[in-house]
Amino acid sequence: MERRVVTRYNLQVPAHVEIVPSDGEVQSFEWKTRDVSSSGAFLLTEGHALENGTDLKVNLFLNSFSGAGSWVTMNGRVVRSESEGVGVCFDGQYQFVSEAPDLNM
Repeated sequence: MERRVVTRYNLQVPAHVEIVPSDGEVQSFEWKTRDVSSSGAFLLTEGHALENGTDLKVNLFLNSFSGAGSWVTMNGRVVRSESEGVGVCFDGQYQFVSEAPDLNM
């Protein structure tokens, strides 16, 4: 039975993801989304396994028809793991920025 109350959109966009493990050493990854909603996203993790409950900082690049785009930055938590990636639930707070966050892209 489907439990979602928000619409998911099949949308592949670049995702810069940061994981801060308990030892404090930040791990950064360049992935893509499979789908996005207002409450979360599914990240294609290229074989990198993440445990449920892992906290993430997610930066998504949203392109526009003009070629310009914006980054949206939010925090989330892994709520589902599959072989191709993870489902992430966002915390509801986000920020749009016109320039890339401090990324190594």
